[in-house]
Amino acid sequence: MGTAGTLVAAMLLTPVAVAAQTLDDLEVLEDRVDDLEGQLDDAAGRVEATRSAIEVTRDELDELERVAGRLEQDVEAAEEQLIDRARAAFMRGGIHELELMLAAEGPQTAVEQVAMLASLQQRDQVRVESSTAARTQLDTTERLIEARQRELEQLESVLAEEEAALQDEFSSATEEADELRTLTSRQQRIDRGDQEGIYSCIFDPGTFRFRDTWGHPRSGGRSHRGTDVFARQREPVYAFTSGEIQRHSQSRLGGIGLYLRGDDGNVYYYAHLDEIDDHAAVGNRVVAGELVAYNGYTGNASPSAPHVHFELHPGGGAAINPYPWLAAACH
Repeated sequence: MGTAGTLVAAMLLTPVAVAAQTLDDLEVLEDRVDDLEGQLDDAAGRVEATRSAIEVTRDELDELERVAGRLEQDVEAAEEQLIDRARAAFMRGGIHELELMLAAEGPQTAVEQVAMLASLQQRDQVRVESSTAARTQLDTTERLIEARQRELEQLESVLAEEEAALQDEFSSATEEADELRTLTSRQQRIDRGDQEGIYSCIFDPGTFRFRDTWGHPRSGGRSHRGTDVFARQREPVYAFTSGEIQRHSQSRLGGIGLYLRGDDGNVYYYAHLDEIDDHAAVGNRVVAGELVAYNGYTGNASPSAPHVHFELHPGGGAAINPYPWLAAACH
């Protein structure tokens, strides 16, 4: 069963990794998903082949058991006949050719009786040989049954492992592929002036509202230097574009904050967060549309209006109005 033993190893499929996928990689992703589906089909074929082998082995086992039953009957019949012959001979005290000849009425009768005795003895010898052959065949058949039974048990064990491996890989691959498709569904390619590349709205569609409040007055004589994007408390917050988490912050005004340095060279600041996700640890790379935080009202924000204060710093310098950038990515 070396072949059966290798089937489980063959079930291991090439996993789809969720690492750094964007719209640029979508075609590659689809090719990988197609390849994975082919691997799953092959694996399912191997499972079906194992099932077929099990059925064939079961059929062979059933036939061997039927043969064994017939042989057992043949052995019992042959042995009973031999016992009957031996008992009869014992009761008569045994018969020899010379006794038959002396007891015969004439030479012709003597010859016939001796021939009959020889025939009976030959028949007894055939029965002995037949019984011995049947017993030998029965023993061989029973050994074959034991071997087939062990093979069947091993095949069933392999099948159970294969089906479990197939289900695990299929579930994992399906989940990862769905995550990748969900991620890329948040992304869009934008080419408008300085905003060029792949971007994502910071909230899911239909969960937010915002308007252009750049420069509006704020307490303490300040003016608004960003765009407030309102959403429900703890709503998932996503990376605006691909890049690296530069730092986290905690302040009286901004509350829990996060700085993302995008691959486009700009720095994006998220304020008033409820929590920063583990994916967005400082130094981690994220892609557009990947979860980075949860919406909140920490710092100088009202619990009745949780929101992300979003800023754009081109090249890491002074802030500019992020509204057009958000509008392009979110509308």
